[in-house]
Amino acid sequence: HGQACTPKNSISFRVTSSERSHYMPARDIYLCAAITKKDTFEWIVEKATELGVTHIIPVLAERSEKKSLNEERLRKIVVEASEQSGRGCVPLIHQIKNLSEAFVAVKNIQSVVFHTEAELFSKDELKEKGDANLADSSPLAVFIGPEGGWSPDEIDMFHTLKVPVRSLGNQVLRAETAVIAALSRVVFTNK
Repeated sequence: HGQACTPKNSISFRVTSSERSHYMPARDIYLCAAITKKDTFEWIVEKATELGVTHIIPVLAERSEKKSLNEERLRKIVVEASEQSGRGCVPLIHQIKNLSEAFVAVKNIQSVVFHTEAELFSKDELKEKGDANLADSSPLAVFIGPEGGWSPDEIDMFHTLKVPVRSLGNQVLRAETAVIAALSRVVFTNK
């Protein structure tokens, strides 16, 4: 009575200490995300932090629903999300930038634009291009548009700057879903 039953030939362990993982992201990833409504953008920031983004640049796009953000609240979210996911560093939240300013901020960094409005692409552009240039460990800037996607003028700017524009498929995705889908392609390409 009162004694734990232990099978023969068993081993028991006792935990004497524990330490949280403090992983460091394998590469610098700049998420240049168009500003969306408050709750959605806060959710984007939280999930991007969990996925290992190192910099978050809020972009004021033509179709952005909101023009301002509570930067103090966003900093609190990245700290909490970093702790929750066991990160050893906290992403840097940049000040809001328009699209041109965002490109200046990442001018020496390889960039890729993800777009959810498939009808803006020709059949050639929608062909699978592969993710070879997403797979290395060099810094990468990932641009994600707002609800309604990037405007035709913004798409023209990407083409003028020779930044590859990738489709996320034929379906129209919400901005926060597009962030998860795009970052998953970038973060887990080598996994």
